[in-house]
Amino acid sequence: MSEHLDLRRVLIVLLGILLHSTALRADPLDGMSDPTRPKGWRAPVHASAGQQVRPADALRLQGIFSVGGRRSAMLSGQRVRVGDRVAGAQVIGIDKNKVILRVDGETVELASVLPEVKSPASDKGDGR
Repeated sequence: MSEHLDLRRVLIVLLGILLHSTALRADPLDGMSDPTRPKGWRAPVHASAGQQVRPADALRLQGIFSVGGRRSAMLSGQRVRVGDRVAGAQVIGIDKNKVILRVDGETVELASVLPEVKSPASDKGDGR
C-alpha cells in the first residue's frame, strides 16, 4: 500500500512541475491590447539589420490646428506650417484631417486618428 501512495505522490509532483513549467513559457499578454493606448496607436518603427529608416518615417501627427484660417500641425512635438521642413520632409499641405509631406520626391500623407474637436458655440444673441 505504501508503494502505491509513493507512486501517487511522485505522479502528483511531476504533474505539478509540468503544469508550472508550461505556465512559465506561455505569454499571458498574447492577444491582449493595452486599453490605455489611444485609438490608432502603433509601435515605433525600428530598422532591422541592414535596413535604414528615414527620419521622416518616424514622424507622428499629434494634432492639426486652425487659427484665423491658417492651419498648422504638431509633428513629433514640432509645430509646423506649409513650407516648413521637419526631419528631412517638407510640409506641402495641411488639411482638416491630414498633413501632406514630400519626402525624397515622394508624397506622404499622415492622417489624423484623433477625434475631431468642435469649437464651443458662440453666445451672440443668446440672451442668457
